[in-house]
Amino acid sequence: MKKIIRKHDARLSREILSNPFPNDTIHKRLLRSKVVDYRDNSILEDLGNGYMKISPKDKNKLLKL
Repeated sequence: MKKIIRKHDARLSREILSNPFPNDTIHKRLLRSKVVDYRDNSILEDLGNGYMKISPKDKNKLLKL
């Protein structure tokens, strides 16, 4: 039996290489990666050197639709 091998000669454009997610919104990508929702769920800690540390109150509260 003869094996068929397909070659894809379609080169990727610079636009596709610069943005590999052209059809997805940022919200869909955040939902897919299961990020923590920081809205009304954050604690600000002053580090004393001009910087602040932002940490979640509840790490299990994920971003939802």
